[in-house]
Amino acid sequence: MKTVTSKLCLIVFFVISMISLDGFVYAARPAPSGGTLTGKVTVAGTRTVIAGAAITATGTTGTFSTVTGSKGTYTMVLPAGTYTVTCAATGYNTATSSATIKDGIKSVLNFALTPATVTTGTLTGTVNNSVSGTAIAGATVATATGGYSAVTDTSGAYTITSIVSGTYTVTASATGYNVLTQSATITAGATTTLNLNLTPTGAAVSSLTATPDSFAEGSTASVGLNAVVTGTVSSYTWSQTTGPKVPLLTIDASSATADVSTLEVAAESDLAFRLTVTGSDGLDSFRDVVVAVQPMDMLPFLGQNVQIGGSSTATAKFTAGGVTWALFNVGSQLKATPVGMVKGPVYTVVLPGAVFDIEIMSLNGITYAIAAAGNAGVAVVNVTDPTLMSIVSVTPVNYYQTGITFTDTGGTIWYNNTIMSDTAPVVALATDGVNLYIADFAFGIHRTALANVIGVSGPVLEADGTLKIDAEACTLQFAGENPWGGPLSLKYFGGRLFAGLNALGLGIFDPATMQQVGRYNLYTDEARLEDYFGPMAVTASVGSDPATGDLYLDDFTGMPDYRQVQYEVLVIMKGTGSGLTPWADFERTGKWYYKAQDVDVAQQGSRTIAYIANSLGGLTAVDVTGFENASATNFLRAPYLGYFPAVPVNGPYDTNSLPSSILPYEGAGMLKESGVTSVRVRGDKLYLTDHFAGLVILDKAATPDTDWHGATPTYNNDTNGIPNDNVPDYEDITSYDMSPWNPLDNESLPWAFYQAPSLLATKELEGHGYTLELMDVVDLTTAGSVDVLECSGAGGFVFVDVTNIAAPVMTDRFSIVAYFPTTDEIGAAADGTPTEAIAIGHASGLDASSKYLYVSDGPHGVSAWNIVDALGYPTDTVRLVANTLQSEYPVTVGTEIIYPASHTVRNIMNPLLSRTWAMCVSNGMRGVPIADVEAGLGQAGAPLLLKLIRTDLFEHNSDFTVKALPYQDRAYDVEFRGNYAFVADGSNGITIYDTTKDPSDKTSGFFVANIGTNLGEPLLGTASGIELWTDPATAKVYAVVAAGPYGVGVVDVTDTANMRIVKVFEPIKIEDGDVGVADGQAIDVEVIGDKAYFSYDSFGVVCYSMAGLIAPLPDDADPTNIFLKNLSGTVVYDYRPVALGRFKLQLVPGYEDVDGGAVKMDYTVQNGRLNLYAAFGEAGVLKIDFTDAANPLLLERKDTAAEAVDVVISNGRLYVADGSGGLVFFK
Repeated sequence: MKTVTSKLCLIVFFVISMISLDGFVYAARPAPSGGTLTGKVTVAGTRTVIAGAAITATGTTGTFSTVTGSKGTYTMVLPAGTYTVTCAATGYNTATSSATIKDGIKSVLNFALTPATVTTGTLTGTVNNSVSGTAIAGATVATATGGYSAVTDTSGAYTITSIVSGTYTVTASATGYNVLTQSATITAGATTTLNLNLTPTGAAVSSLTATPDSFAEGSTASVGLNAVVTGTVSSYTWSQTTGPKVPLLTIDASSATADVSTLEVAAESDLAFRLTVTGSDGLDSFRDVVVAVQPMDMLPFLGQNVQIGGSSTATAKFTAGGVTWALFNVGSQLKATPVGMVKGPVYTVVLPGAVFDIEIMSLNGITYAIAAAGNAGVAVVNVTDPTLMSIVSVTPVNYYQTGITFTDTGGTIWYNNTIMSDTAPVVALATDGVNLYIADFAFGIHRTALANVIGVSGPVLEADGTLKIDAEACTLQFAGENPWGGPLSLKYFGGRLFAGLNALGLGIFDPATMQQVGRYNLYTDEARLEDYFGPMAVTASVGSDPATGDLYLDDFTGMPDYRQVQYEVLVIMKGTGSGLTPWADFERTGKWYYKAQDVDVAQQGSRTIAYIANSLGGLTAVDVTGFENASATNFLRAPYLGYFPAVPVNGPYDTNSLPSSILPYEGAGMLKESGVTSVRVRGDKLYLTDHFAGLVILDKAATPDTDWHGATPTYNNDTNGIPNDNVPDYEDITSYDMSPWNPLDNESLPWAFYQAPSLLATKELEGHGYTLELMDVVDLTTAGSVDVLECSGAGGFVFVDVTNIAAPVMTDRFSIVAYFPTTDEIGAAADGTPTEAIAIGHASGLDASSKYLYVSDGPHGVSAWNIVDALGYPTDTVRLVANTLQSEYPVTVGTEIIYPASHTVRNIMNPLLSRTWAMCVSNGMRGVPIADVEAGLGQAGAPLLLKLIRTDLFEHNSDFTVKALPYQDRAYDVEFRGNYAFVADGSNGITIYDTTKDPSDKTSGFFVANIGTNLGEPLLGTASGIELWTDPATAKVYAVVAAGPYGVGVVDVTDTANMRIVKVFEPIKIEDGDVGVADGQAIDVEVIGDKAYFSYDSFGVVCYSMAGLIAPLPDDADPTNIFLKNLSGTVVYDYRPVALGRFKLQLVPGYEDVDGGAVKMDYTVQNGRLNLYAAFGEAGVLKIDFTDAANPLLLERKDTAAEAVDVVISNGRLYVADGSGGLVFFK
């Protein structure tokens, strides 16, 4: 019935269009009657109604208001359209939502308001002369943070109102007196009295100068410090207060020298020196001077391409000197170790890029490892003597493709686009002994002769210095901005190439012509009913051309195309039309389920079977018999045979509060990394790696069509009757029992992994399963030999002995013979002992004090690393000194429950609270105690355990649910205002917590307010970055939000009980005169002075004036919909502010072909110049001069091994989180 309705709507649309085109005049249709919006307003978590609440609906048709009656209900008749609806009542937090009104339809929108929380207090007191006791008029009293200040009156009194509660450093100063600093705690709704007594100046430092006061690194050996001191001095002290520590030589009370001869910095830094003198009256006086230092370069101080940690993602084996050796990687480090029952020595060579695949070749008595080294290209390493490995060559690969059409998230179709790069991301390799086949994730598959790679005179190059390519095939399909079909794996079998094409499934290619000759795509196989979308048929779900009836599907792949994207955006999401949204559904979650990551092929009797590692879709077997005769005209559409499921992400990943677009940058983490990632077939057995299940062995590989199912199907895995409440959803699985084997174990695998055809499921082998290699002989029944080599991603690398596949207890069926973690550091175990292996491989967020670096590493939580030596000088020897629990789940030690900071994507220090706050995807905000770290109590080899207890966990959906916000936590960033944490809460918008309240008690008041949550259509997109800014003209406070695919968000948060969305928009993009929206999504934001800088993953860095961002909109404008185009491409209205400037690397001459987009940033301001240091993904780290916002300049770029995602500056040094590449540092 839904399909018929959609077709009728399209027919009507077509008829109306034809009437307009032909110019016919018909009698006007009756004016639409509009629709009804009705609902009830209650107190959150109760049935108590709120009468007199003001309801305001704002849309393009105008602004309409009403109030609730005595029963808390309201009703409004509104013209058809989309509205932002607010509900305000005295004593309650204002709530904001959205509603789409359709003619003749009643829509229900209920509000549950939370009681308003008083958040501010008053500071008052007097300032007096400490000697005479007389009042001091004209003294300035100011807080160090928050911008609060007052001047005393003639009686020495002052009062500062509306201070957000919290603890502040308060400074009092007056002419002729020494500055006084004290602490004051402001309590919400109360007045705090702080009287300040200033001492008259005795001996004084009247001036302090430095020569030079600004210099470039390495240009001078010393800085002279000279002071003029008045009065009688009884003692004096020279000291350095900030900046990288340098030796300071005291000469006398008026002069000293700072030795800067060995100072090395990668970013601008200020050295602050202080002279303190004590007069004969015993009173102190001091003065500071600041010396500016500029860097000359960015030097990787661990060594070229050397990083700490990284993921283990590739392995291979070979024989040298009669011994079997294993090759594996840790990020960019290629390591070799002998295979045996005892862990042997490890030898390392460092490549310029992270390793994703390894092929072994022998030529003329030399053994080579050919490595897929990401953006660095193809690396060749001589491993003939694995104890003396050496790099032979590293050669980049280019790609170029034009004629690309896609639709952006604003609904604009962009034609004839070009993609190109001379640093293609090489992720997999295969060879037939003559040619090398290269999987380029950003393009497709390249073919080159092996002689071009391993030549007598080195690699053969194209004119641009990239590897010579003989033939290639672009495998991508664009619908939206992000293409599908980038290859992830290659398998050469029987004269054909089998490729895992990510969201496009399995592709089979003729290597001679490079044409695709076959495929299998689980998504487009409409006969499959047990997959993520169940009985959904894509051909019945997409729209169609109103004139021709042509379905909005790509003719070759059968996937939704760019026309479907435009239809979903403009008609369904931004218009008043109704219908299914298969593109949006696939793009935001479905693509992780249908992601073909690996493939293996085997002849099984008379059939040839391909086994596809389909990520969260599990392991799929298809019949490719006859593949050798397939061609472009005799195309093989492989029939489905059977499947085995993946372990789903543990628990509900989301609660239907996703935006109508893609996930935020970090937000796909649990999805994109999960499921079946690698597969190998040996006879009738399949060996695969699963993110959670580890190493899995399946039986009956030859007969998946008859033997791959549970013992007694059909199974009912819909345990609660609520459809689609898990992402990925496993309720459609009926062939296997997906209930937990151990219901009391958070990490329990489903029953399916303990029943046929599953023979083994190890769970995590020191880390999540990633890829594997089988030994030549695999003995499944006898212990005492290494059978499988497994890369466990960020966890490291292991040798596995399958001891007895028939043992009754699963853990008796295997053993880990040797474990190689990704670092050599020793961490603190749950009991505090220094026995925990430390792996770094998900490095995603950083913060730093002047002494310690705090690293967010996904499931491994937060770790602390020293960045200065015992004397306080910056050091190149960075070691771990503390860590949170390494488990992803709480651990009980004795009677104490210790909690982890698992799945952390960022951490933000708050020294006043002695915490660094871990932003944990799905686990909210968690306070990590760091006071002992900063006190120097943790040491390398004797690290501290950073214990989290229940009161450190700020979540709105944990062991209890906050009734006003019953959705999954999504903490990505936080800003503090006094005691209050403003959290960028993903699709929930902004959530505010009171950090002084107990978050384990739902009645404590720890949850203060939220704005932006709206089931199905969040008002602030996926908020992933937040900054607070106070307008000096009005004292209003604004939250500036990086809103993911929704772009830029601005919210007035001055009064947390009445927060108001100012505007939400995607930046303006103009190409060839066509107005559209920015590519990609906003990830991070920095507010510097009166400007805001947003990082975009594919649009660069965009700068706006704060005046433009807070400027009011027209009265009838919906702040969440301030730009609209119709299907013909005409702009209906556009109220978006114009950016002051934009930096995109690919627009810089010489960098047109470099991949990478802005992720997170840090910055320096010195001598009037603003420099942004941006983690730019695959492009590494960029230094951008943004002093002139209209003309930003690239000053320097440094490559990293993998994908730079965060950067922090401390002591003039850069510390970079490089994702799966680990950590890299510059000085």
